[in-house]
Amino acid sequence: MKWVENQEYYYEDEPIRLTAERAGSLPPKEYRKMWELAFGSPFSRNNDAKIFYLQARYMEHFEDDCPYEREVLHYFPTYQSLSMAELRGYFTWRTRLRHGKLEKTSLSYAYLYIYELLHQIGSETKEEGLEALLWFYEQYGELDPGIRHYTERWIADYAIYYDLPAELVKDYVNADFDAALVALRDCDTVDDETLFPAIMRLSSYHLERSKAFKKYPEELSQVLCGAYRRLNARYAGRYGRPYSQKLFGNPARVPYTPFRSAVFFGHERHAHYEYRVSPVQCYLCERNRWSLERGYFSSQRDRTLGVFVRAADRLVREAYGVKPPLKVGTETKTMIRFISEAIEEQKKNAAPKVEFDLSKLSGIRRSSDAVGQRLMTEEERYVEAEPPTLQAQNDAASSSSKAQVQAEPASGQPGMQAQEGSASLTCILSGNELRFAQILLYGGDLQEFLLENHLMASVLAEAVNEQLYDEFADTVIEFDGNTPVLVEDYRDDLKGMIPS
Repeated sequence: MKWVENQEYYYEDEPIRLTAERAGSLPPKEYRKMWELAFGSPFSRNNDAKIFYLQARYMEHFEDDCPYEREVLHYFPTYQSLSMAELRGYFTWRTRLRHGKLEKTSLSYAYLYIYELLHQIGSETKEEGLEALLWFYEQYGELDPGIRHYTERWIADYAIYYDLPAELVKDYVNADFDAALVALRDCDTVDDETLFPAIMRLSSYHLERSKAFKKYPEELSQVLCGAYRRLNARYAGRYGRPYSQKLFGNPARVPYTPFRSAVFFGHERHAHYEYRVSPVQCYLCERNRWSLERGYFSSQRDRTLGVFVRAADRLVREAYGVKPPLKVGTETKTMIRFISEAIEEQKKNAAPKVEFDLSKLSGIRRSSDAVGQRLMTEEERYVEAEPPTLQAQNDAASSSSKAQVQAEPASGQPGMQAQEGSASLTCILSGNELRFAQILLYGGDLQEFLLENHLMASVLAEAVNEQLYDEFADTVIEFDGNTPVLVEDYRDDLKGMIPS
């Protein structure tokens, strides 16, 4: 577009001569000034982010009343990327929003407004700007969750860039991960109430779904914490660093860009700046070059820790007779040894202490035969009630499992166990569930199968995951969009259990 003084308005290089009646429909003069900031001044050679910032400052308090009802689609939208009709539609929507009327609009408009908030447009203070950003994230996010993926990260960046207390945005800076990692690192100085939730938070194995955890939560907590401390002590003694460092990597310093993927102009200068989020996460800026120092390399749930937690679940099931048992996983001998030691210690500490009054022994010896016989019976019951050793229970569980397989006919009853703890899925899954799993595993026309049997993939996947959870303690079927797929980690195990 182009403005001239003789009442000609150029749009797409075509002059339109205005009558007196049409002259009143010209866009407000503020739009002309916006154009001059972009193309009619030395700023025209600057990047789009700076032009956006200058225009946003100029239009900070502007209001309009010219709605635009069509969908607006622009990647990384700026004022310059919009047509005049779209631009007026944006400021009209923003005017209504500022007057308390929250309306769902095009995603481009929503992001354009967020970009303004990141530059503190419309806010007197940094704190007000953060409050406005959090409000829009929560309220408009209910209307269109599409804004939340990036905005959540930008909320944390806002606090970091403008030096606001980390406590204000602790839910957006991965603070729970950092706290859990610190607990693992300092496992010898924290109690079980701190260490156990940390292990749960960082493990890829979801123990909260386990039948053993639901039945023996306190015992599993004590076993896991005791075994982890043993594992950490062994690793620290050998390598001089905590076991958590093996799991999540060495401390690292990586480049950092505030408000990545947003249209943002760094209008504030940071010569020497440090912002600490947690004991293991610190942001640095030296001469406007940003970096992140963190006490770990990966911030994802760890699979090795998941193997360790699953091994504890398996061994506790064996020790306490929780059915069904889990098959042996990829745990190491060291893990098994430390977990077994922790189980023995937990049982020892949990056993009732019996104290004898030696002064009464003489009276007991003079008791009648009948009383002696009664005491013998109680002693026998006491011995039978004592928990057997771990080895004895393992032998008993193995014998019981084999006896059950031999005694039960192959009649398709759910839960039938094969030797060595491997379940026959032909017996666990129903006809449709089994066929569904076979198609995913070996191939076949899934859509034809679903249509012929009037079935839904989501319902079948949920049923299969529920049936196989006790075997894998995890989801084996996930969705890639609308397509069900098997988790690759379990494909080989399933092939050994599901016939083709």
